[in-house]
Amino acid sequence: MNIKYGLPENVVFCKKCLMSNQQPYSINETTHKKDSKKTTMKIDEEHICEACKYTEIKKNIDWESREKQLVKMLENYRSKDSSYDCIVAGSGGKDSSKTSHILKYKYGMKPLTITWAPIMYTDVGKQNMESWINVGGFDNLLFTPNGKVLKNLTREAFTNLYFPMQPFKFGIKFWALKMAMKFNIKLVMYGEPYIEYGSTPLKESVSPKLDLKYFVNDSEDINLGGLSVKQLKEKYNFNDNDLNPYMPIRSQEVKGKKTTVEYLGWYLNWDPQEAYYYAADNCDFIPDDHRTDGTYGKYSSIDDKIDGLHFYTRYIKFGLGRATYDASQEIRNGHITREEGLLLRKKFDGEFPKRYFKDCLDYMNIDEDYFWKITDDARSEHLWKKSDNDWKLRHEPE
Repeated sequence: MNIKYGLPENVVFCKKCLMSNQQPYSINETTHKKDSKKTTMKIDEEHICEACKYTEIKKNIDWESREKQLVKMLENYRSKDSSYDCIVAGSGGKDSSKTSHILKYKYGMKPLTITWAPIMYTDVGKQNMESWINVGGFDNLLFTPNGKVLKNLTREAFTNLYFPMQPFKFGIKFWALKMAMKFNIKLVMYGEPYIEYGSTPLKESVSPKLDLKYFVNDSEDINLGGLSVKQLKEKYNFNDNDLNPYMPIRSQEVKGKKTTVEYLGWYLNWDPQEAYYYAADNCDFIPDDHRTDGTYGKYSSIDDKIDGLHFYTRYIKFGLGRATYDASQEIRNGHITREEGLLLRKKFDGEFPKRYFKDCLDYMNIDEDYFWKITDDARSEHLWKKSDNDWKLRHEPE
């Protein structure tokens, strides 16, 4: 059996939420390597996933004590003048809006917000971005990468990795840190730690603080979109300047620098639904006026037209669609039952992202026949079977 992406052959679902052991860790998913071995979320012998275990851990956390730790930590970075003392990366979504607003208005920090531009703005994404800056009240540094370069990288990533957002994801992974080093800002803050979704090993939830060394990669064998830097230069006549925004941080860049990455959701009890309400109340964040393709919600990852395609590719590669991710998170936070989550998964998971599909094809300069060829080639045999000319998942949660 041809098992792709280094996934485990035996598919196991969590009995508390809807996730399976096919979920890759985010720390590995943005690798430059085309054939990199993935590490996936562990589900124990009792069929409980790491994200659900962390939810149980959260119930016993002394959040008052954690907030005191937050205040103490922030004092180590607080500027004594009007200079920026932290960076919050985002594009005006619910998480970056809440994180930056709390830091500024509750804890008296002076955040500089950093944005790596979406590949293709949605109207609602642009509006929320403007509200973040103008209503929330933040200075913002927007970086828009070379459009010609990003288009080609996105198409290569779709063709070679079935991961069209890989170059974008790698860019945003490093850009805030690069700007922090450039402006000598020693703290980068994000909202929720990845362990909320089982996207990092549970042991990392003990101390999610990361220093610059964690992000260093000195390898000369760097791949973007499944091609080496040398191949990209030869195929597209790119130069180093074209590709530098996507490159990892090198050892020589961090000498003398002491920037740290922290997660507000480790210090404050984080709930994505509550983040939405907070962002709406304080930054005029608005949900989309359409239900998001592939799920039942309207307020998560709505700033980029290619997001729907991104989640669809995850469904094809891992058997986990957008509704599964959303429902699992809401099951853990007590907003819906697992039975309700199963119904939502059955109704919405794997729904084709038709709303912006043509925009995505035009952006990548491919046609629909080519899209389906690459899509069907991306299916792993241990997850999919073809019956009566239709593809069906072999495994579903019960």
